[in-house]
Amino acid sequence: MAGWGAAGALRAMATAVVLLVLGGCVPTGDALTIAIALLPSELGPYREIVTAFERETGIRVVVVPQQYPDIRRALAAEAAAGEGTLDLVELDVYSLAPAASRVGRLDSARLSGEVEALEPETVRAGTFDGLRFLPHRVSWQALVYDHSVLGAPPATWDELLAVARAHPGKIGLKGALYEGLTCDVLPFVWSAGGSGTDLDDAGARAAFGFFAELAPYLDPRSAVFKEATIAEAMARGELVLHLNWPFVMSLYASEGLAPERFRAAPIPAGPEGRATVLGGGYLGVPINAPHRDEALAFVRFLLSRATQVRLAKELGWFSARQDVPFGGGAPLLAGYAAMSARVRPRPERVDYPRISRQWQRAFRRVAFEGVAPDRALSEGQRALERAANATGAAG
Repeated sequence: MAGWGAAGALRAMATAVVLLVLGGCVPTGDALTIAIALLPSELGPYREIVTAFERETGIRVVVVPQQYPDIRRALAAEAAAGEGTLDLVELDVYSLAPAASRVGRLDSARLSGEVEALEPETVRAGTFDGLRFLPHRVSWQALVYDHSVLGAPPATWDELLAVARAHPGKIGLKGALYEGLTCDVLPFVWSAGGSGTDLDDAGARAAFGFFAELAPYLDPRSAVFKEATIAEAMARGELVLHLNWPFVMSLYASEGLAPERFRAAPIPAGPEGRATVLGGGYLGVPINAPHRDEALAFVRFLLSRATQVRLAKELGWFSARQDVPFGGGAPLLAGYAAMSARVRPRPERVDYPRISRQWQRAFRRVAFEGVAPDRALSEGQRALERAANATGAAG
């Protein structure tokens, strides 16, 4: 009886969490239920695309727009309970490794045409003991700069430092203690030959030496900047450049600030070239999905060239397909397209969140506290090693 009670409690917990995600709406049993991270402005166009699938297949689809953290919680609750309501979920790419055990392996044979059309790096990012996730949409950062002030964007670290010295206090980085900071740090680490997993390798030391040189010229609000706030600061003319995702160019265009004034360009090259971090949303089928075959059919539809072209043109999404122009080929996004061959996934490791947090802390110590780069990185690496040892001992 105790066992049945525990199972019942898990099911109740899962139901509560999923009801939270579904906004209290319980779909009927014959509908395909998908949880997707959509902005309010994206929901209407996305539903129209879904309607095309419904007409084509006769399968009804319930679209649940939610934020990634809520989708992750619902997925975890259903996995723990052993039964589910969600048939398809979209997760942010950096959270795929911890969630891999909660989704089933995808049938590569049934999806072979779609997989072969995708950029190989994007497929690798969703592979954990087999293919488990496929890219619904992808994204990456580029340099956003004020053309009216700078004329041409800095192309190298040396040129970036020269711009910073010429415009002190007008260089922005997303320095809040969150994942966006890691997305600003890793391109520099990789561009210096760093692994992205070792805080104490030569590439990490070179990148953080550069950050130490750049630090005196950063806008002091970099310590709290995130994507939206740094974009707003630039719109007010308080910054001459920063790194950001493609959405910012659409925002600036809607305000009449791009492309005449604000433009996008490749991230400045380091000693080993250029790099940027893969972002975006990936599709996975939960292990307890009640309509797995229908979910796979919908995945094929979403990843088809025709649908990916619509998503690019109507929503401005970047497709992982090699035969779909980035952002529908919009000139506004040419700087992002120029970075397409330099996109790298974050380390595909279960302990990635721990590594990411140490990158964030090390950067903040160097940039805002004046700690020497070697010290900040060595301390961060030791913290990772202690955590790994503790995890091994507990296991």
